[in-house]
Amino acid sequence: MKKMILSVKTHNNSGVIARVSSLFTRRGFNLDSLAVEETHESTISRLTICVTEDERSLLQIKRQLEKLVDITEVEVLEPEIDVTRDLALIKVKSSAELNKKIKDISKSYYVSVIDVNGSEIMFQVCGTKEVVDDFINIIRPYGIIESARTGVIALSTVNR
Repeated sequence: MKKMILSVKTHNNSGVIARVSSLFTRRGFNLDSLAVEETHESTISRLTICVTEDERSLLQIKRQLEKLVDITEVEVLEPEIDVTRDLALIKVKSSAELNKKIKDISKSYYVSVIDVNGSEIMFQVCGTKEVVDDFINIIRPYGIIESARTGVIALSTVNR
C-alpha cells in the first residue's frame, strides 16, 4: 500500500464534491483526507485528496478523476518534494504543569496558543501530518478535551 496526495483543480460548481466522493464510493476506495477550498480565483476550487491504496488502484483513481465533469487538472504530489501541511485546533485542560511547559512546547512545534480561559487552553498547530500527530501525542497526557483537523493540504513546489 502506498500513500498518494492528489491536487485536483475544478470549476467551482455545485455537485463536484458529490461526484468525487461517489467515484471513491463506487470503486471501494477509502479517503484518508479531503480538503476543499476556493482558490485565489473565485471560479476555481482545489481539492487535496489523500488516499492509501496499491499502485494499480492509485493510477486508476487519477484516471477516473480526470474524466469527471468540471475537473480541469489532476496532479500527483510527492510528499518528499512538495509542500504538505495539516492544521489542527486542540483544546486541552489547563494545569499548572502544562502552563510551565507551554513556552517550550510552543517553540518545539511552532504552535500558537489561540485561547486561554480558567480551565482550558486552545492550541493551533500547523505542519506535516507527522508533526501534528507528534504534537497531539505530546499534549495527550494533559487531557485533550476536543480537537479538529483540516486533513492534508498541499501545493507543488515546481510546475510540472
